Amino acid sequence: MHIVMTGATSGFGADAAGRLAAAGHRLTIGARRPEAVDAGWGAEALALDLDDFASVDRFAGAVAKGPAIDALVLNAGLQTSKLETGAEGFERTFAVNQLAHFRLLLRLLPYLAPGARVILTGSGTHDPEEKTMVTPPAHAKAEWLAYPDRDPTLPKKDQAQAFRAYSSSKLANIMTARELAHRRPDLAAMSFDPGYVPWTGLARSSGKIVSSLVSLILPLTMKRDRKSTIALSGEYLAALASDPAYAGAHGDYWSVRNPALVRIEPSALARDDAACAKLWEDCAGLMGLER
Repeated sequence: MHIVMTGATSGFGADAAGRLAAAGHRLTIGARRPEAVDAGWGAEALALDLDDFASVDRFAGAVAKGPAIDALVLNAGLQTSKLETGAEGFERTFAVNQLAHFRLLLRLLPYLAPGARVILTGSGTHDPEEKTMVTPPAHAKAEWLAYPDRDPTLPKKDQAQAFRAYSSSKLANIMTARELAHRRPDLAAMSFDPGYVPWTGLARSSGKIVSSLVSLILPLTMKRDRKSTIALSGEYLAALASDPAYAGAHGDYWSVRNPALVRIEPSALARDDAACAKLWEDCAGLMGLER
């Protein structure tokens, strides 16, 4: 299989990439620092800066010159300690986690092999029913997520704003997978909740002290089955990308419920087909792309 990945230089993404390489799959990995990709995998490492849409387009153009894509794994993620405006003028967490990956998906759709898999990494934080410490989404309105100053529901505190930006971006990832399944039933579209995996570097932009505290303290507040490890989540992500058991996915949401990987229903909003379709249209509109 030819597998194209983002988010494969650290954490469970790197673990998954290592497993896929060991199994003999051909990997093309996009990374801000291509030199950080493990040389032992024999992967093609290409520059990809998800903060820069021009970089996304260049990466897509380079990938398009290679063999057809059998699995597209959109795994990279960002979590900040307060809202930031990215280089494209959108709120940075939403821009990196959702808009850049959505742009890459649209660019690469013509180059997916028949029956190819598309996996977007979501998070249990997207669902208010999970009752995590992370502020849950209030909506899936792309304009408000891209421009939080226009959002009348925006929380007052910096931390709550940043937490909600993250959980909302993960909601958008899950909704994108579901809408892709509707638009392209010939593909195996799915989303993946890795559980809570400490020491992944997700909150690295918050600084080493805050990031370390999050990894040490947050697991103590969570249900036992929602905790995972780099190895466990990496194993399951690799399986979703390559195991024949997942070849028939149709918008499925797979969640690590330690120690198992189970298919569950995402949040009520994520199951709203009209909202999923509108999010797709609005994300494309924000970037001036054809739907």
